[in-house]
Amino acid sequence: MTTFKDFITGVHNLYDRYEVDWRLAINSYYGGPEYRNGQYLKAYEVDTNTPSETVNTYQIDGDGNTVGKLRAQVSNAYSSADANDNGIASAGSFYYEKLHNTPNLNYLKLYVSEYNSLLFRTPPQRVLPDTTEINQFINNTNGEEDSINEFMSQVDVLTTVYGVVWVSAMKFGDNPIPTWQVHTPLDVKNWEYTYNRDGNLQLTKILIELNSNDTETVYRYMDKDVIRTVFVPADDDGEEDYYPQFDVEGLEQIEGVYVVTQDNPLGYIPCNPIYQNQKIYNGIGSTSTFDLAQIQRSVYGDMAEIYSTITYSAHPTLVIDSNTDDLNDGQISAEPGGVIRVENNLNGQPNYVYKFEAPPLTALTEIRALVDQKIEKMNELAMIRGEDLVKKSSSGVQVEQYDAKLEAMIRKKATNLENAEYNLWKIWFDWTNQVMPEDFSISYNRQFNKRAVEHEVAEINQMLKVYEQFNGVFAESTEAEEYPSEQQAVARARELGGSGFHSHTDENGETIYMPFATHKQYEAAVGNTTDADLKETMRDQLRQRLTQLMSSTSTSNSL
Repeated sequence: MTTFKDFITGVHNLYDRYEVDWRLAINSYYGGPEYRNGQYLKAYEVDTNTPSETVNTYQIDGDGNTVGKLRAQVSNAYSSADANDNGIASAGSFYYEKLHNTPNLNYLKLYVSEYNSLLFRTPPQRVLPDTTEINQFINNTNGEEDSINEFMSQVDVLTTVYGVVWVSAMKFGDNPIPTWQVHTPLDVKNWEYTYNRDGNLQLTKILIELNSNDTETVYRYMDKDVIRTVFVPADDDGEEDYYPQFDVEGLEQIEGVYVVTQDNPLGYIPCNPIYQNQKIYNGIGSTSTFDLAQIQRSVYGDMAEIYSTITYSAHPTLVIDSNTDDLNDGQISAEPGGVIRVENNLNGQPNYVYKFEAPPLTALTEIRALVDQKIEKMNELAMIRGEDLVKKSSSGVQVEQYDAKLEAMIRKKATNLENAEYNLWKIWFDWTNQVMPEDFSISYNRQFNKRAVEHEVAEINQMLKVYEQFNGVFAESTEAEEYPSEQQAVARARELGGSGFHSHTDENGETIYMPFATHKQYEAAVGNTTDADLKETMRDQLRQRLTQLMSSTSTSNSL
């Protein structure tokens, strides 16, 4: 059985499997220093042994003096990890210059931003009670002055990058209003799902890293009974001398680590995973970002090869014979103004002296073509119309196929965010000891292009046809219960065990009377309650759908 300390000091086996992909994905999205610091470029021996100020193969001592020359050999390629571990990316090396001069074509960020803009082109619609608490929460969802739309937009971006994020809904201290916090999968170190009595998997433990430094790491541990803030020393050897930097009330030791414990009144863990598309495992979601990041890294490497080829080709290598080298004391170079001494042979003809050797530049054309191919494949994978795709698809059929796939993905993202936000609001109402309103609803935008709107209209027309057919089949059950006077309608109501009447005007403008005060009461009395409820639900949902469409906002997910 896993102990408390084992759980908080270990990581989930799936965390180890996906950590590298998660870090590459987020670094690829951010780009800039985050990407360069990942050092995703190969480090050749010529890169690490050549000073940055020149591509000539000079050897410089610690005082900056030239003490010799090196041959520019491309061999012993280091991985990015080796380059980082060996410190060969330090300033002064050509590898350092290559890192800071090779352009990163960050298409991944463009794709993620495009998806996000389509989804949040119009704000999500929410039917919520108009209370001070709710309005305050909507304007400051995470306690950092981010509105709920800003917060959910960030959740969408991160789920696209990672495939999944976790969102906790917490209430701290005397604050009556809960806040939501987003946690990347890199923050969620450990979790546990078990089967309940109904045979369903449910989250029973979770460990979230809140902060880490050279001294300690702070975690939040949650189960159905308690919520703990856990302080773990960075150095296990110094555990006996360790004390948390934050001396807070209620601090105690459990199994050698310091914790602050508060009861969990909810009886369940107020933290949910939100998936971008499909769930692979519990806590692991699928995303095309992993594959896109790999292609982008490959393109980044190609751009580095182009940079290196151009740089080294602009400075050809001087090749001389040994006699010429000896006559010049080994100080021959190709700088302007240099003089090279040579001896004549017996015939008075000069010996072979020197020549320049430079790599051919024909490879540049091939590399550039390869880069273009990779970018086009990225566009295809991301379901974005690339220039080549538009040119090749003269009929527009292929473009429509890509649009349809993109539309399906965005609709799936909208559905996932609607469901996720609904569940988070349930936790919010539980924290505030309120019952979630029956009319509560959330709708995210699906009208991001003409095709999407056409799809919505077609769906509504289909539902209207179904409603008309339903009315036609079941309308006869109520025709015999219409009366020309109030007295007759009241009398019929008494026969059915009720009272009262209600009226409406027929197509001829005459008033028709029916038993009971409402038609719903009448339907219940004659046994048509289900039919009445279904018709009322269909009317309400169609009315809502049409209102949303005409106001060019969003659509209800309920249909």
